[in-house]
Amino acid sequence: MNIRETMGRMLRQHDDKDAQAAPDALTLIKSDHEEAKALFARFLDSSTPSAQRRSALTQVLDALTIHTNMEEQIFYPALRKAGGSEEKKSVLEAVEEHASAKDLIAKIRALPPRDETLTAKVTVLKELIEHHVEEEESQVFSEARRVLGNKLEALGAEMQRFKDRAKRGENNARTKTTTGKSSDTVAPRTTSRGKTSAKKRTATTAKKRTAATARGRKKTRR
Repeated sequence: MNIRETMGRMLRQHDDKDAQAAPDALTLIKSDHEEAKALFARFLDSSTPSAQRRSALTQVLDALTIHTNMEEQIFYPALRKAGGSEEKKSVLEAVEEHASAKDLIAKIRALPPRDETLTAKVTVLKELIEHHVEEEESQVFSEARRVLGNKLEALGAEMQRFKDRAKRGENNARTKTTTGKSSDTVAPRTTSRGKTSAKKRTATTAKKRTAATARGRKKTRR
């Protein structure tokens, strides 16, 4: 067994152990909500040292990104598949709320460290998340208990594995969208116009070099 296979086996064993100890889906989601609440409070507390505020902000943005992707890729599809029209409606609304939060997260990440709108944007994000949590822990949790029932435990194990892989940076779990496509930056394609321009520049350079060589030979002959 080579090193890669050994490492893969160790990681699978690690995931299996985590799955055995994983909470059910709703407990895991609620735990994530409480973590985000605590991190928001730490950042928005004016008495928190600057370094700790920056750390709290990074942590909450990363945690929310992983959490929303985890729900959109695992929890919501399971709920929608097992449920009916009401569950479908709840999922669609939750995904729209996620989209608003993700847009704001992207804006916050793009801000300079001392931007005067930073605290305001984080406060608005906190309020968006609080509204989402309130609806999710009441209506969505109730629907999940009714239509998923004893499947919530296995679902929780799958969600825990997703989180663990995301924290290790595996499978693009932090950046995948609900369609499963990665949102990582891709190098722009070279257009046909760009290729033509490049060829022209190359040809021009070659002509200049040829002309310079010819002039050099004439001088030598003289």
